[in-house]
Amino acid sequence: MGNIYNTSSVRLLRALLLATVLLFATQNTILAQQNDTIVAQQKETHVDKKKQKKQKKPHSKFRRWLMRTDSLRLQLRSSVDRGQMLQWSDSVIIAEIGKSKMSEKKKQRYIKHLTKIQKRLAKYDHKLFWGDSLLAANYHKAKYDTAYIGRPDARWTIKFRGNLSGADMRTTTVTDGVENRSRVTADCRGTLSMAVAYRGLGLGVAVNPAKFAGKCKDFEYNLNSYSNRYGFDVVFLSSKTYHGYKQAGTQRIDIHKGQISQNALNLNFYYAFNYRRFSFPAAFSQSYIQKRSAGSWMIGASFDGSKTKLSDMTIRLNEFAVGAGYAYNLVLSRRLLLHLSALPTLTIYSHDYTKNRTTAEGTEETEGKEKADEGKEMKSVRHNMEYHFPSAIITGRAAAVYSWRNKFAGATAVYNYSVAGDEDHLQVRRNKWRVRMLFGFRF
Repeated sequence: MGNIYNTSSVRLLRALLLATVLLFATQNTILAQQNDTIVAQQKETHVDKKKQKKQKKPHSKFRRWLMRTDSLRLQLRSSVDRGQMLQWSDSVIIAEIGKSKMSEKKKQRYIKHLTKIQKRLAKYDHKLFWGDSLLAANYHKAKYDTAYIGRPDARWTIKFRGNLSGADMRTTTVTDGVENRSRVTADCRGTLSMAVAYRGLGLGVAVNPAKFAGKCKDFEYNLNSYSNRYGFDVVFLSSKTYHGYKQAGTQRIDIHKGQISQNALNLNFYYAFNYRRFSFPAAFSQSYIQKRSAGSWMIGASFDGSKTKLSDMTIRLNEFAVGAGYAYNLVLSRRLLLHLSALPTLTIYSHDYTKNRTTAEGTEETEGKEKADEGKEMKSVRHNMEYHFPSAIITGRAAAVYSWRNKFAGATAVYNYSVAGDEDHLQVRRNKWRVRMLFGFRF
């Protein structure tokens, strides 16, 4: 009996020891896995912090630069209000010299020189302040309903613009009962421009990259002036790139560049009756702000003059027209402005004619007969173009401008269409358009 009890006790002790060892081993394994997980998480957290620091550094630098720039802007504006703009810039230069690493002797020399011109700067500041006060009085003179129209609070406006324009022409004639049609298009012209305005007075510069590269042979000049009450557009185009085709009965003849040259002048003028609540410049020059939607009836006048040279004929058009139209500014959410207007005008005076080059015998000059007719005398035969109703000149405008904070961006378009003459002799239809993309800011 004693041996049996001893054997069972030994077995029990062995089982307890084995269980204890297994328990400790399992706990150690779990602790090791937990430690590995904690270390991995710490490493990931450390890496994420490094990435966040790297990402925050450039943002913080850019933010500091913006804050510094805005601070200088506010200081400059405060100095202008006190009539000390030039003196403020001089003080900024002196402060920068004090921070520089140049020797003390040079610093004192520069500071002494700048101090000498303080009196002169004060005199110029006084004159600038006087001129600015006159501009400010005219700028804020309220000749409009301030619930509908307002002026930007900022003094300066800077705009960057991209312009694209084009023109085409169609003619219809009837010769011996056969209808002849032609359609030609000039090359599109693209320009980049920048405009700077101070209290409504602006100056802009435009360049044509293709012109500098020698790839553009056309010349275009645009002059625009828009105010709430009246405004005008002046467009002059000199083009030698018209190309297209001529349809003579069933025969189609291609027209290549250089065969047609044209000088054209287009003028249009408008007068808006509801100028106290409706603003054209809010959409086209951004010198006003349209606060609420409004429209206006308007009257206008247009002039379309052109001289078109072909191989055997010259076409002269001079059309003067008057009419009436309507314009509307739609304001959405106080940030988006949409504009649409149309001004159709009917011709009340025209002086249109054609000149054909013929030989002394009365035969018209053509390319095949040029050599044969070299020794013969050439003369010009003039044919007056009869007025045919409705001869008209139509001007359409559209714009979309989005504003936020002190910035704005948008697009504008101006379209001109004119028709002159009659189909029995010669009818000429011309299209001229210009599209402008813009971005600007005020300060």
